[in-house]
Amino acid sequence: MIRYKTSQFSWFIAVLILGLVPLVRVLEADAATLQNRSIRAESSQVNANTIHVFNYNIPSISVVGSTVFEYCANDPLLQTPCTPPLGLDVSVSNLDSEAGDVGYSIHASTTSNRLILTRLPVLSIPGAAQYVFSNIINPSSIGTVYVRISLHASVDGTGPYGDGGGVVFSIANQLSTQAFVPPFLIFCVGVTVANDCSSSTGSNIDFGELSRTSPKTATSQFAGATNDATGFFTNIVANTMTSGNQVINPLIVPTNNAPGTSQFGLNMRANSNPSVGQDPVGIGSSTIQPDYAIPNQFILKDGVVTSSPLPTDFNAFTVSYLVNVAANQAPGVYNTTLTYVATAAF
Repeated sequence: MIRYKTSQFSWFIAVLILGLVPLVRVLEADAATLQNRSIRAESSQVNANTIHVFNYNIPSISVVGSTVFEYCANDPLLQTPCTPPLGLDVSVSNLDSEAGDVGYSIHASTTSNRLILTRLPVLSIPGAAQYVFSNIINPSSIGTVYVRISLHASVDGTGPYGDGGGVVFSIANQLSTQAFVPPFLIFCVGVTVANDCSSSTGSNIDFGELSRTSPKTATSQFAGATNDATGFFTNIVANTMTSGNQVINPLIVPTNNAPGTSQFGLNMRANSNPSVGQDPVGIGSSTIQPDYAIPNQFILKDGVVTSSPLPTDFNAFTVSYLVNVAANQAPGVYNTTLTYVATAAF
């Protein structure tokens, strides 16, 4: 009986030893590389207070009580000594959010380059994990920064690690850009002009032979645009038609067409009596001053004829001229020069 019990006991011990061998091998195989690892730094500027976002996939089921993010200037290898990046500080960082394998807080033994997450040891959850940290101070010089990530069974990042891997980001010189938008005022005058002042033609108008029985009419055009904050306005320097000391009377107030009466004036609208002119065109904000904006009424005086109080795209205006003469108008060649001046503040 004694020999039988000893034999049975020895056999039982042998079974236990054989059963432990594969168990040890399984635990060793569980230490794997974290997959799909990445880090996103909100700023790559030297000394910036920034946010770092870590993403990776956990491949293994293992007991994890802490996760370590160790920032190094030399390499991402977990097996080699780490050289802390100069000026980096993660010691006062905040864990803003976590996803996937959760339940962490920042451990009190976190240092300037070694950020430790801690929790009660539990089985890790395989799959995607994300951790967002704020109040991280970037290194004080440009260069490459490596972050070694390791999962530990301990609560303080000490002892052997299980799954792990490395990520890298760069501190770089900042690229600054600047541009200058010059102030502009584009203005054109002619017998005809393109709505965008890309072309203009003519500078002389011939009314032909004046008549005491019917009016003579003609048109010219001007257009303009500006980016000035206060817009721009157009003035006219208006002289009536003369021949030597003979004068055609200027219309000093808006007045209807009256053949047989000495009249010279203008407006900027489409008229039916006489039939001449057209209304302004364009998407700009310039408008006609009231005295020049009455259809079929004409006036001639110095001053502002159009204005815009803000930056404006192009408007094109058609100026309609009216000439009438009395029966006793002295003969002669009558002419005048009208000057249009655009002004912006800048």
